[in-house]
Amino acid sequence: MKVINYGHSCIEISGSISVIFDQYQDGSVPGLKLPLITSNYAFKTHDHFDHNADYRVLKTECNIKPDITEIIVPHDKNNGKDRGFNKIFTLNIDGYRIAHMGDIGCVPSHETLKSLDKCDILFAPINGFFTISAQELKQIVDMIHPRIVVPMHYYNKENNTGYPDGGQIDIFKKLFPDYLEVNKSFDVDDKLFNNKVIIFKNAAQ
Repeated sequence: MKVINYGHSCIEISGSISVIFDQYQDGSVPGLKLPLITSNYAFKTHDHFDHNADYRVLKTECNIKPDITEIIVPHDKNNGKDRGFNKIFTLNIDGYRIAHMGDIGCVPSHETLKSLDKCDILFAPINGFFTISAQELKQIVDMIHPRIVVPMHYYNKENNTGYPDGGQIDIFKKLFPDYLEVNKSFDVDDKLFNNKVIIFKNAAQ
């Protein structure tokens, strides 16, 4: 199974089936342009323009239905009154349990966290304004203990991409010092889980 980063919160998981999350519209994320992607299934965590570009995905037929669930959470700290609601997707694929948190805006309830407990890979945002911060993600990780954490929705200073966020990735690295930096993708195998955190340096274009 392979994980490909297209920047922002757009993640593709490709194994026995291919699934992509949160493809963004042209011009919606500073410095990033999403290529046309071929995938079996495409999902969006919410309907904001930097997460809902269905037209960027060419869907191919597949006889296997994804084993996927969704959990509704607020996109803000005001119970959805400011930015609406967001879906957390959990996906079982090729023996691994994966969670994509989209633009979650606050630390979720104990009941929600319990449903995410000990997932294999957790994709979570750290913008800190539009989403939870790096510190809030640390709270979540300490409660659910995923095997691997992958941050998303952060400003990449080196490439000048994404929304400014006050250096959330630098804060994240201090909170999670045991990290592995990869370029645009990584393969999921047993050796991978020796690393607790994976950080993408670049986006596939």
